[in-house]
Amino acid sequence: MPDLLLELFSEEIPARMQAKAADDLRKMVTDKLVAEGLVYEGAKAFVTPRRLALTVHGIPQRQPDLKQERKGPKVGAPEAAVQGFLKAAGLKSLDEAKIQRDPKGDFYIALMEKAGRPAIDVIAEIIPLIIRTFPWPKQMRWGERSARNGALTWVRPL
Repeated sequence: MPDLLLELFSEEIPARMQAKAADDLRKMVTDKLVAEGLVYEGAKAFVTPRRLALTVHGIPQRQPDLKQERKGPKVGAPEAAVQGFLKAAGLKSLDEAKIQRDPKGDFYIALMEKAGRPAIDVIAEIIPLIIRTFPWPKQMRWGERSARNGALTWVRPL
């Protein structure tokens, strides 16, 4: 199982913010990994005045494949409800759905399968998001490009 090493270099991080920043980085990354189905073995964060680092051990190579059942309208429901269900479930016709008996009647059920993605692709999506939403008590901008809306802000130049 692969490991992840994330190291962020910056100018001096104020001493009062260092310990919380390490905890926040660990929590944010591991929470996102678990939410994406990438259950890891262990994680540890490190901090120095100019570095914020995280190691995550035992990340699976891929997300697990997901299988879901989506309940649709009753058999004999109006055509608009059936078409909305087919579109939402990604089905071409009712032949792809199965019928399930319920105490309230017969309902259409769509079986949806979603293949898991490689862990590296998932990590490549979540790391920039975490960096952009990192909860520093005070943040700064630097350089010409930081004047734009949505520019990266950080406690010190990153």
